[in-house]
Amino acid sequence: MIRRGISHTKSLRSTSWCLANRFLTPEDTISNVNSMDKTIENTSVGVNGNRSYSSGGVGLPSYMRAAVFREPNKPLTIEEFQIPRPKAGEVLIKTKAVASDIVSLNAACGVCHSDLHVMKGELPFSSPCVVGHEITGEVVELGPLTDHKLIERYPIGSRVVGAFIMPCGNCSYCSKGHDDLCEDFFAYNRAKGTLYDGETRLFLRDGGKPVFMYSMGGLAEYCVVPVHALTNLPESLPYTESAILGCAVFTAYGAMAHAAEVRPGDSVAVIGVGGVGSR
Repeated sequence: MIRRGISHTKSLRSTSWCLANRFLTPEDTISNVNSMDKTIENTSVGVNGNRSYSSGGVGLPSYMRAAVFREPNKPLTIEEFQIPRPKAGEVLIKTKAVASDIVSLNAACGVCHSDLHVMKGELPFSSPCVVGHEITGEVVELGPLTDHKLIERYPIGSRVVGAFIMPCGNCSYCSKGHDDLCEDFFAYNRAKGTLYDGETRLFLRDGGKPVFMYSMGGLAEYCVVPVHALTNLPESLPYTESAILGCAVFTAYGAMAHAAEVRPGDSVAVIGVGGVGSR
């Protein structure tokens, strides 16, 4: 949610968003949460202009905030966006919740070192873009024409965690279970900063200029994620600590279980106990 009087662009250093324990979490207070009078209809325009109804989406705000990368070695800026809309096979995730007049942490986005590589200009990527790919959150909308089995698996209100490599579920690698080699992810998202129809889901509030997506662009209040990149998050697991499951944790697990083939009872030496090695 957005305070009406907020500046459309603010330096990340001057906001009350803080980077602590690898998480960017909102600590801002909002005095007029209910003053947002524009909401999005529960419809989207389909092929040939026909309206196709999506699941959820009722009562969403018209705008959101996200952290935008524009130039290497410059602070991210907090900017206002139109609420992104999911297409077929995609889900809109709410990455934080508002309780009364105070923004309370109901989800999180971890900060991976690959995000920092982009921000330092060490990893070329299209800009401007929204970085962040270690997310947890709540399903608030499913795109039109999404398979009913997927809708049943992730109904509105589901607690979910996302994966930084977002498998399309259809390419030759995905069909063989090699989601980490998904052709569409690397051809579209990593190469072009879009989802798999070649388009971004992020558009600035003023003027509607498109902004690229690094994975799902998780450093935002809402983000669109391909449904195959999600899994359910049990109630017993907290949002904040679970945000790294889709990146740091499964990176460490993959190295341990598949490359090193570590088994219970083995003695191991971990070289480089950083964000991944410590998991």
